Amino acid sequence: MEELKRTCLFDVHEKLNAKMFEFAGWEMPLEYTSAVKEHEHVRKSAGLFDVSHMGEVEVKGEDAKAFIQYLITNDVSNLKADEILYSPMCYENGTTVDDLLVYMRGDNDYLLIINAGNIDKDYKWIVENSKEFKVETNNISDKVAQLALQGPLAEDILSKLTKQDLSEIEFYKFKQNVKVCGEPCIVSRTGYTGEDGFEIYCDKNVAQKLWDAILEEGKEKVVPAGLGARDTLRSEVNLPLYGHEISEEIPPIEAGLSIFVKLDKDNFIGKDSLKALKESGKARKLVAFELTGKGMIRGGYEVEVDDEVVGFVTTGLKSPTLDKFIGMAIISADKARVGQEIGIRVRKKLVPAVIVKRPFYKKQYKKEEVKVEEYKQYPYIPATHEDEQKMLKACNVESIDDLFSDIPDDLKLNRDLNLEESKSELEVSQIITEMADKNIDDLTCFLGAGAYDHYIPSLIKSITSRSEFYTAYTPYQAEISQGTLQSIFEFQSMIAEITKMDIANASMYDGATAAVEACIMAVGKTRRGKVVVPKTVHPETRKILKTYLQFKDVEIVEVDYDKEYGTTDLNKLKEVVGDDTACVLVQNPNFFGMIEDVDEIGSIARDNKAMYVMSVNPITLSILKSPGEVGADIAVGDAQPLGNALNFGGPYVGFLAIKAGLIRKMPGRVVGQTVDADGKRCYALTLQTREQHVRREKATSNICSNQGLNALIASIYLATMGKKGYQEVAMQNMQKSHYAYKKFDDSKKFEPVFKGKFFNEFVVKSPVPVDELNEKLLENKILGGYDLGKDYEELKGCVLMCVTEKRTAKEIDNLVNLMEGM
Repeated sequence: MEELKRTCLFDVHEKLNAKMFEFAGWEMPLEYTSAVKEHEHVRKSAGLFDVSHMGEVEVKGEDAKAFIQYLITNDVSNLKADEILYSPMCYENGTTVDDLLVYMRGDNDYLLIINAGNIDKDYKWIVENSKEFKVETNNISDKVAQLALQGPLAEDILSKLTKQDLSEIEFYKFKQNVKVCGEPCIVSRTGYTGEDGFEIYCDKNVAQKLWDAILEEGKEKVVPAGLGARDTLRSEVNLPLYGHEISEEIPPIEAGLSIFVKLDKDNFIGKDSLKALKESGKARKLVAFELTGKGMIRGGYEVEVDDEVVGFVTTGLKSPTLDKFIGMAIISADKARVGQEIGIRVRKKLVPAVIVKRPFYKKQYKKEEVKVEEYKQYPYIPATHEDEQKMLKACNVESIDDLFSDIPDDLKLNRDLNLEESKSELEVSQIITEMADKNIDDLTCFLGAGAYDHYIPSLIKSITSRSEFYTAYTPYQAEISQGTLQSIFEFQSMIAEITKMDIANASMYDGATAAVEACIMAVGKTRRGKVVVPKTVHPETRKILKTYLQFKDVEIVEVDYDKEYGTTDLNKLKEVVGDDTACVLVQNPNFFGMIEDVDEIGSIARDNKAMYVMSVNPITLSILKSPGEVGADIAVGDAQPLGNALNFGGPYVGFLAIKAGLIRKMPGRVVGQTVDADGKRCYALTLQTREQHVRREKATSNICSNQGLNALIASIYLATMGKKGYQEVAMQNMQKSHYAYKKFDDSKKFEPVFKGKFFNEFVVKSPVPVDELNEKLLENKILGGYDLGKDYEELKGCVLMCVTEKRTAKEIDNLVNLMEGM
């Protein structure tokens, strides 16, 4: 038997009483105390991993970029110095040699990070395929050690050991020659746990010095963690592991890695095979599942649907974070639908499970700012702590208290004021509202269906009430309207960012007409005459679509929904989408509040070369996949949830964002940023395709007027909330609506109708007529849900309930109790 390899920290692991095990030919620490405890510590604080078994290969020379471009499936052409790229590396038949990280150290200088068990095999493959290129390869794996510090407190701990500003190292970037404990290192930020963290590459002779220093500096904040925790952490965020999700038998496009396979780039090893597999429609799919029955699942177990073996488990475990049994499997594409019930063969027993949306755990690659506050921060005071220190230095004092040194101590309070804990603006507003309820007849809103009762920061009304903003008219003369043009530019930029699309226009009438414009764009671009729209798209949007397209000789085909899960019936969608389809328009979350399988719908559209149009609720984009992430061609929606009041049904503001290649077909106008004659930043209308600006027959649309004031409100809202606030709103919507859903699920009279995943709206069946139900609720100052029987005959007696972040547990409990009593 071949002797197991050991890292340079093997003696350290033994002293820490690590439980050692064989992994890919290496003797590695499985756990030090408990894999579960180490896992939880990484999620909450930080864990330190020895990953020195990983391989490092240098590639240098004048053909280095061209060689790596040929070697891997991803596109390295746009990679810049100090940036990192993830990619599979394939055989000619399309199966996987390995997956790796490409570090660009400089022009024609790359470092490849490869998996431990594949070092010899990978290096041989790299050398064999480099012969036609002017490159030099060097396997330096035996000289380099790698430590991984992972968790929300990783930056706080590591920053104590280096002068490098770690905030400058962004996700999938690195810095070279960073001194850690005085030793030169490469420090990167990629992570394999779903948490923020760093990889530290150093000479193997100083690895123990760094290991000890990190544990000493971190003290109780950091624990040594073994590969057991590393595996459960990566599984919860659905990151692949060689030998499990990818291997010499599994191509990357079957392992959920299609996004890293750029079939449109020049030739690379395996391109023809991968392209053929994708075009054949026979590629299997990687899915995530949760057990609904009892059993211990392992990799290799068969997956069955209706007594037919459809695939196999790649990874199975009990999730420490979710406290449930989860796993991943590669199965037939036609069975790979979220909500699909499957069985997993555990010896003679078939354990039931259900396919769920990936990932199980939302990735936290950007740090959560779990840090100890070292000084008081008052967000309403514009001076920062750094400003304060500069002013104190100018006054030759060390603290603010020194400024009052002339006041005798016995006259000072010498303690903090006896005040309550500070409250958020939302909490203060709720307290004031409770007081004001004695004078104001206000309704508690559980009605959504396209217009949503969200919290609106008071800052918005204060700013938009200023006379220079308070007009719906948009001036066009750049020389007198810089402020207006800048506000439109910011709106465009923010919409493009949250949708992850290339370009957004200056805004539209509303979400429904934006969707119509998108479909008209698709018809014009593809020169096809059929638009496919699921019945889960808002009924009003579908009516407006029919109104506009009836005069354009365009056929509108509506696709039914899955009566069990409330999402688009994918089989029926596949039947109607063909080579005459201009686009598929999908709404996510859909009109029933359910979350669609946007990846699969996009695949169906693309397989038929139809354009993919996604209508989205912008509030959801911080936690659900954005249109850009799933490859949509056009993203539309209504920005009413972004700080715009209900306004008795309007005015609202639509948005439309596109991929860059569609810019000439986009309706409306685009504001661009430039410089004036003095080199100062300024703004101008860059593209204008309305009939007001071009000859009428050349206009792309005449229903695309810019909603300037409402767009400004949306921009102020996003800027005010910031990334964290934006995410918090979405999370509260989801959590509170699921709380309400459970209350109804536990009730005796009202039962939820659909089983699928939802955001902040869901459907319940009412035993009493919905109009009577809502009348009674109105008597109790509650605005009830939407009567779905108005638009769907089969859903008569069903009501669409909406719960936003404004609703409290008390309000939800009161609603359910009142409805139960009817």
